Amino acid sequence: MEQRVTFSGSFMQSFTSIGPMLDIVALFSAIAVYSGPYLGVVMLISFFTAMTAVYVVWNLSRRYQSNGGYYLFAGRILGKGAGIFISIVYAAYALLVIPNIALFASFFLLHLIPLGRSLSGMLSYLIPLIFLLVLLGIIYQGLGRSIKYTVAAGIMELFFVIALDVLFLRNETTLSFSVIPTNLSGVYSVFSGVVFGILAFAGMESPVYLSENTRKSRFVVPKALVYSYIATGILLVISAFSILAFLGLKGISAYSSDPFYIGKSVQVAFGKGVYALFAALAVLSSMNLCVAYSNSVLNEIRRMGDDGILARIVTARRRPILVFLILETAVILVANFFLGNFMGFVAIAAVVSFSYMTIQVIGGFSLLKMTIKTRETRGSIIALLSVAIMGITVVFSTMADLSPGSPARASIILFGAIILASVLLSSFGRAMFRKWYDGIHMLNSLETKEADHY
Repeated sequence: MEQRVTFSGSFMQSFTSIGPMLDIVALFSAIAVYSGPYLGVVMLISFFTAMTAVYVVWNLSRRYQSNGGYYLFAGRILGKGAGIFISIVYAAYALLVIPNIALFASFFLLHLIPLGRSLSGMLSYLIPLIFLLVLLGIIYQGLGRSIKYTVAAGIMELFFVIALDVLFLRNETTLSFSVIPTNLSGVYSVFSGVVFGILAFAGMESPVYLSENTRKSRFVVPKALVYSYIATGILLVISAFSILAFLGLKGISAYSSDPFYIGKSVQVAFGKGVYALFAALAVLSSMNLCVAYSNSVLNEIRRMGDDGILARIVTARRRPILVFLILETAVILVANFFLGNFMGFVAIAAVVSFSYMTIQVIGGFSLLKMTIKTRETRGSIIALLSVAIMGITVVFSTMADLSPGSPARASIILFGAIILASVLLSSFGRAMFRKWYDGIHMLNSLETKEADHY
């Protein structure tokens, strides 16, 4: 397999999968809906929560190099059933990310260009599909070219977010922030926000799904993961507090009810030129994230075919892209029909976040089992912390999202359906489809190369 990805590509694969500019434009507004004045605290908690998860994937990616990523880690350590479970959950949530971002991009663009109601209704379907076709045009050129796009576009995004934070802080309204919730309702609001705050870091592990395409992946991938996490995490925390300082408490309240309030404020404070750049970089960040996720999930799907989890007829040649196109189009149309662009984005984002945290919990268990066996005390402690932090966050967030009036109830139901389907296939697949189950071999590509060498 040709190894075209270098450190810069691996770093930007992680950075653009996190999508800092998109987080500022879209995800922060979702956090504000639940957490309002605790936006900065939510991002700070999310940053430190994600730290243990980064350690888990950093440690495991040094030991295993396969485009199967997390499902290989779990499959080799916890058993084949765990690997099958994660492969399905990751494929499901990664495939949901692209429609999720396409729906928001449509909502965002339609707000920028006010049109008649009937025309807007038609374009709300058309724009996400055009977005999807442009995305396919980029990834269809192959990994080598799409990674070059990722690096160039990621650099633009990085510098613009830094410049935006400087502008926010130079035009601050207040430096007084809510830090500690004073009642149970406040605690729930923080944990509900953390679901989306952790989602900001979902995708940071995406370089592991390009391991077989990365030069010296045993060293490059773990290094890129750590550097990207630190750079992006600090940037997002600063951005969250910068927005709070810029908008003030009244502004953040308006932001929680109007996701475009931040854009309007940028236009009023800095002029139409900066606002145009703000809008352009938001769309660019959306595309960056989707390109990175698409490369990850397509590589995982191809690896699932090589390992026997999926039939080769599905994963041969360009067929994964065709399957990808059909599934993504279906999700866009269904979500837009029942929920609309923005609520479709919010609902799918919650499913993605819960799925991501589930994978992190199992990844933590994988490292915990391995480090106990090898008597690595530090690794065991951090892995246990990762499992505990992610598990507690899932429990509190589920309680909050199941509370009366929460818009995320539908998300919990869909997430539960994904988990149930994955559990049934991974648990009963051996009994019901014995030939298929026995034919699955989750191979570490490093071992394969070493075997070929000797």
